[in-house]
Amino acid sequence: MTDYIPRPLAETILNARRKTVILEGARAVGKTMMAREQLVPQGFAYTTLADENTYNLATADLRGWLNELRTPVIIDEAQRIAELPLEIKEIVDAMPSGGIRFLLTGSAVINRGGLDGQDPLARRAQRYAMSPLTQRERLGIPRSIVDGLWNGVPNTDYDNGIGRSALYGLMAAGGFPEYSSQYDEYEDWERERLVTDDISTVLGDTILPGEKLDAVIARTILDRLLCSPGGILNASATGDQLALDRRTVERYVGVFMRRFLIHALPNIKTAPNRQAFTRAKLHPVDTSLSVQTLLSKGKDPLTDPVIYGGLLESFVANQIVPAVQWSTTHPDCFYWREPGSSPKEVDLVMQRRNRLVGIEVKSSAKVNRDDFKGLAELAKDPRFHRGYLIYTGNTIMKWPGNLWVLPVTALWDPTAFLDASYPVLNVES
Repeated sequence: MTDYIPRPLAETILNARRKTVILEGARAVGKTMMAREQLVPQGFAYTTLADENTYNLATADLRGWLNELRTPVIIDEAQRIAELPLEIKEIVDAMPSGGIRFLLTGSAVINRGGLDGQDPLARRAQRYAMSPLTQRERLGIPRSIVDGLWNGVPNTDYDNGIGRSALYGLMAAGGFPEYSSQYDEYEDWERERLVTDDISTVLGDTILPGEKLDAVIARTILDRLLCSPGGILNASATGDQLALDRRTVERYVGVFMRRFLIHALPNIKTAPNRQAFTRAKLHPVDTSLSVQTLLSKGKDPLTDPVIYGGLLESFVANQIVPAVQWSTTHPDCFYWREPGSSPKEVDLVMQRRNRLVGIEVKSSAKVNRDDFKGLAELAKDPRFHRGYLIYTGNTIMKWPGNLWVLPVTALWDPTAFLDASYPVLNVES
């Protein structure tokens, strides 16, 4: 048993102002452990619907069961009862304000239907998503890298790189707490089997009540997506390749997102159209899922530069996007791509109010002016604040136009930004 690693997200949740908080995330990502280690000691009661006796009691008389709970209370695996959010809405509406009363956790998106398809907890709940551990979390660094990228002063004396094989090892181990902590102890075949079995479990019919899927079709589509980390979804082309129609592909992408196997970055150019995840950039929720799926298909990510580059892009996104939740900045995350025959693109764009921060990822230890084409085009937007080219070299370099070259290690090495240059969250480690 490994030592528990405190999660900065717990402090954010404890500071939530609404009476209901929803915490969603993949299985085995650490939701239950965080609840028990960091929230229960702060006065929360705990119950779980994964326990069949508790589940049977709750389903027999849901309102009565809820009224018997001591609040504030954590209800784990809350997605198992579709009517739970509506019942909690009725209860909290009659309660005076005064902090969190119910914290619902789920290994899939907790039901938002119930009032003619509307979320019954709209404007009554704050939602958070727990992701696999970032490298900063694993090292016990509670400050959010998002605040460093947004307001920090990069340290131009920084000199710390990482070898290609070592970086691949971090991507292969990923951030699921138990898997990543024991990664070196497993044989190659064990790693592949563990990930395969975990995915099969997540695709089981029991996670979300009433949601059915064909396991063969689901795995076929998911494998295709996991083998193209950081790819832009083209449902029609994917459907043609797999002999499936576009709507089937899109439906299953929705299933994978609700079960936290992948996450999507919409194009900031089309996001206002609310086109869901059409033409979104898709990343595995953890790069370990992509690495083991690729290996199972006979592909070696370490020797294929295209695959390695896609994995690195997803790895970088998975260091930054989750940390938005415990930042002081709280930007929205997108990617940026202009239409046309030779489109310019930026892998990750953070937006808050009237500012944009762009991040481009290159799996090279050297950079040249051409690597900045996408960022330079984005910089024409009057909202542009700063941009980063993240690479696998050692040093931080400043380029004209408020552009920076940043080693990938700077995402988790606290010396990469000058100490007093961005806010520090008060999280005990």
